[in-house]
Amino acid sequence: MAGVFLYRGDDEVSNHFKQLRFIDQLALLKLRGVRGIGLRVSNYKKDNNESRKKLLKNLNKLSEVGYYTLKNYAAPFFNQETGKYEHLKFRTLIARYYRDKHFKQATLHAIEDIEVTLNTRIAYLLGEKYGAFGYVKFHLWCQRNGYNRYINRHMNKFVLKQEEYNFLQKLVSSAKKSSNKSVVDFENNSEKAIPPVWLTVNLLTLGESIRVLELMSRKNREAIANQFNCKVDELIGWLKCINLIRNICCHNENLIDIKLKTKPSIPHWIESKDVLYSVTQEDGSVQYTNAIALPLVIIITLMKTINSKYRLDDLSKSLSMLTPTNRIARQYGFKSISKMHDLFKSNQEDEDTSIIIGY
Repeated sequence: MAGVFLYRGDDEVSNHFKQLRFIDQLALLKLRGVRGIGLRVSNYKKDNNESRKKLLKNLNKLSEVGYYTLKNYAAPFFNQETGKYEHLKFRTLIARYYRDKHFKQATLHAIEDIEVTLNTRIAYLLGEKYGAFGYVKFHLWCQRNGYNRYINRHMNKFVLKQEEYNFLQKLVSSAKKSSNKSVVDFENNSEKAIPPVWLTVNLLTLGESIRVLELMSRKNREAIANQFNCKVDELIGWLKCINLIRNICCHNENLIDIKLKTKPSIPHWIESKDVLYSVTQEDGSVQYTNAIALPLVIIITLMKTINSKYRLDDLSKSLSMLTPTNRIARQYGFKSISKMHDLFKSNQEDEDTSIIIGY
């Protein structure tokens, strides 16, 4: 049965990888320290076939989830010195995978609300200032000259025209494939190939919406950032962070154990809450976590500006299921379990600071 390849460094190249059966994969996890895996089937009457049932259950779970997926979720329990997993049961490992799945669904739900609001505010700004189809003329609303540090380009008419061409080419392709009723109705009843800005934003990925924001003129960028009660640099950094999280959720990767390679800025309000795990350096500077707590803080920060009464119960509950101890809470980037809960309480207790769109 397929699923994993065992690397053997001393063999010939053609024999480096040996395909293992699921029973062998299970044995490999047991060999590496995962507890709660029984490979023997008892014939005693007292056993009542329980050992066989448990083995088959474990094999079924392994065949459903996959060896390397489970290995990924087991990584935090791996001891480099001993080369084995410690304090990890197979059923705990399986539960971790499914709890993270629920956690990803709750996280994605919140991110989608942020994405919808971002697109709505972009459409409102561009439609109000440049009309329904003014957005297709990039020179009207984009930064036209000077260095654009957000896309790392020196802007001129040629760069702008290339950006415009790339954008419209993707847009036409997305419009053709779209099953959105409003877009389909527009395609059937209009001679124009490009939809108005209010429909266009619904065809953009979050990454494409961020690109639109990056290309905007300074004044337009600031207008959008003001709607989220933050600076432009903060907003773009935060959006890029949650776009990464969104992609992890959509591709069913391990979210709970993520470690960010590039850390966005810490929202100012969170510093006084003392929620995030941090280390004070010798020079007095504070080094904050790069674990999942940071993206969650950003998601909650953006949600507070959209709707401070937004219920995050599902996100809070799914995270709690993954956080049985304070040690695990610190592993995820929180000071403690109680501080983690305070983060969600603060969102419920704050007054309504959401903004009505207006320019």
